Amino acid sequence: MKEKEKLTVWQLAALAHSYNGKDAPDPVCIQGRPGKRSVILTCDIDDESFESFGGPVWHVSVFPPVRVKAQALLAKVGEGEPFEEPGVSPQIFHLRKRMTAAEIEQMGDSVQ
Repeated sequence: MKEKEKLTVWQLAALAHSYNGKDAPDPVCIQGRPGKRSVILTCDIDDESFESFGGPVWHVSVFPPVRVKAQALLAKVGEGEPFEEPGVSPQIFHLRKRMTAAEIEQMGDSVQ
């Protein structure tokens, strides 16, 4: 199996600032301006992620909805196939992908 490439600076920032589902995502996880053009990349550790996906997930939200952009951001992280979230919002494309054990370990205590 091919070893995954190193994480990008943005992916490392998402790992360091995991999203709990309650507060707004940390500004380091957002590129662009919400409502204009934006991409949000988070590592979700909320209850919904654990219930729906069995644990923490990478989560990318792209506005305007560009599938290729979201897929590119998750191409070298996580495990398994990405989960598309149709119907959440037609203006925003959401994609999630389960995190690997090594990625979860990098988040440290925030997952507990």
